[in-house]
Amino acid sequence: MTGRLVVVSNRLPANVATNKAGEPDIPAGGLASAIFSAMRSRPGSLWLGWNGKVESRDRLGRITRSSLQNPELVGIPLTQGEVDDYYHGFCNMVLWPLFHSFQARVHIDLKEEETYRRVQTRFAEKLLPFLRPGDRVWVHDYHMFLLAKELRRLGWAGKTGFFLHIPFPSHDLWQLLPDPRGFLEALLEYDLVGFHVQGYLDNYVYCCRRQLGARWDGSLLSTRKRVQRAGVYPVGINPEEFAPPEGASAGNRPRRGVLAKVVRGRRLILGVDRLDYTKGIPDRIRAYEHFIREHSEWRKKVSFIQIAAPSRTAAAHYQEEKRKVEALVGRVNGALVGPDWVPTYILSRTFPRTTLARFYREADVGLVTPLRDGMNLVAKEFVAAQSPHSPGVLLLSRCAGATEDLPEAIIVNPYIPEEVAEGIARALSMSLEERLERHRALLARVRTHSVEEWGRRFIGDLEKTSSSMTPRLFSGRHDGEFADRLQP
Repeated sequence: MTGRLVVVSNRLPANVATNKAGEPDIPAGGLASAIFSAMRSRPGSLWLGWNGKVESRDRLGRITRSSLQNPELVGIPLTQGEVDDYYHGFCNMVLWPLFHSFQARVHIDLKEEETYRRVQTRFAEKLLPFLRPGDRVWVHDYHMFLLAKELRRLGWAGKTGFFLHIPFPSHDLWQLLPDPRGFLEALLEYDLVGFHVQGYLDNYVYCCRRQLGARWDGSLLSTRKRVQRAGVYPVGINPEEFAPPEGASAGNRPRRGVLAKVVRGRRLILGVDRLDYTKGIPDRIRAYEHFIREHSEWRKKVSFIQIAAPSRTAAAHYQEEKRKVEALVGRVNGALVGPDWVPTYILSRTFPRTTLARFYREADVGLVTPLRDGMNLVAKEFVAAQSPHSPGVLLLSRCAGATEDLPEAIIVNPYIPEEVAEGIARALSMSLEERLERHRALLARVRTHSVEEWGRRFIGDLEKTSSSMTPRLFSGRHDGEFADRLQP
């Protein structure tokens, strides 16, 4: 690829701080660092997104530019009304719950949808002057479904890709959008769209076939106006950021860390999540309570620590979830607590990656049971952090995209507390031989599907696409076996 890589997302990387030279520091890990790495190999690249600033309407032209050698960060402000309607409104009250299959939480306000459209129009207008022939535009997540359509309207004919970091819903749920056909047509303006797992791609293809009469040959979606490549790109982590230090003990599991002191040497079950209703933290606590009641032999021998990092704290659903979790922890501890034993701890704060890696290594069981999740990188972080000599056991929700990537974990239904409880019992009783066998397979997958490989494959496939500004007719090919698989 010879052109620049231009990334667009709702927000610029949140953890970019200013160093002593007055320039932003590169983020230390995660998707942001992977994207930065891909961009820095292409001179002159830039990243455009909301800079977190709230301005009055007459000051919206005040973009910010950070003078990194490569990439350049271009920030766009929003008005308070746009933050309320576009971000807190349509993005978080419609798209987020809808795409995570929480239909009852969807609240549609057509004024908020109009603001969603208007924000993307302005993003496109601000981005266009920065674009050059040969640039490749990489757009991220549900905040920016319509951006390619707006760029095409303004005359941009370059290659443009889109990656969805959350699940793509079923056709029935997609129909709840105010303009389901229009949103699909807008998505087809991208030359390449990518999803974490095959199930999300299947849902997207089926929606396009049902709504737009599209044809699918296994890699290309075709309508009478456009041809688009679509594929599966499981996002990963950088395993080395979480790997145990060289010379780690080949003996028993580490017991000298911070969490070991908290639980006083007992077996440790660990959950790490943002505090969001999709993560199923209350369901997880109830499942743990069921485990203790049904497996009395583990009473006072194990404790559960849930790290619940604050997220979207201004949102009403965050406050609701926080109250629910705190009340539940209080009830469970009140019912089960005994002398010198606290069954459940809740830590409502964010920890650095290096600290999380140490926490993961201390845990006997990693409890990763979201009610719905696009991928869930905590599961992969937990695997990468384990001692190769005495690894902990990953307990994983079948409703997370990571299940397709990590089938050697203990897979459970997070909606059935009895099943999660039995999974916990199985994990705590698992032999070292079985733990080692599962961990070797899981770690191999985590290393293969790294975040660097994710970026390399997506950008490589974007480079292979033909411009969607050049319409191609139906090829006349039939969908064959795949079409049969997608029938309702």
